[in-house]
Amino acid sequence: MSSQGSILLVDDEETFREATRRLLERHGYECVCASDGDSGLAALRERTFNLLITDIRMPGNWDLRLVREARKLDGQMPVVLVTGYPSMDTAMRGIDLSVAAYLTKPVDFDELLGHVRSAVAHDRRRQALASLRQRLQTCLDDLTAVESLVLARHSRDEECISPATIRTLAACLSEAIALNTAARVQSSSTLCELLDCPQQPVHRRAILETIDVLKQTKEAFKSKLLADLRAKLEDLVCPRQDPSPRS
Repeated sequence: MSSQGSILLVDDEETFREATRRLLERHGYECVCASDGDSGLAALRERTFNLLITDIRMPGNWDLRLVREARKLDGQMPVVLVTGYPSMDTAMRGIDLSVAAYLTKPVDFDELLGHVRSAVAHDRRRQALASLRQRLQTCLDDLTAVESLVLARHSRDEECISPATIRTLAACLSEAIALNTAARVQSSSTLCELLDCPQQPVHRRAILETIDVLKQTKEAFKSKLLADLRAKLEDLVCPRQDPSPRS
């Protein structure tokens, strides 16, 4: 059975730590445990997680040090704070650090599980989008290089685009469509995060430039595969655009 996501649980109270670990693992999550801030930080530096669940008052976590350092390593990883000593001060600091939830002990496990499901699902989509954007940028770089070669006439047309680039583009499209389908089911803005989010203009521009390169090279390559690829990219970026014949 594949993992539903990876969680780092940091708490110096062994009973709570072990009970929570068993609960999360029963629901399909991979759960790595640490007993203090220092060991929790070491785990964060060693690998990535989809969620950090951490106690507030424990060794090595003065002034929420663990969360602050976690933000430096991964500014968008969701964090759930748990504490047996709630206070207005720690609640306000949690808000400042944009934590996903602030729970008091004894923790209601159903409530915790609800926050875990939401936070982990969001982070897995975020990481999938980051990987997709990176691969699309690599394809854009390859296609830009192809355009330069064609314009300079330094190589034969059929040798310009590598099969690996075409396969990567096809895989990226399939993944983007799958993410978009999942987003619609979950009422999420996944595709918006990839294409239209104001914080990601460079990624939308990269896809538009990829389409432009494919248009410019259509006469050189005369490839139905590349034409179909361009059409799918255009539909992905502008799905409601009036259809027009594509050459």
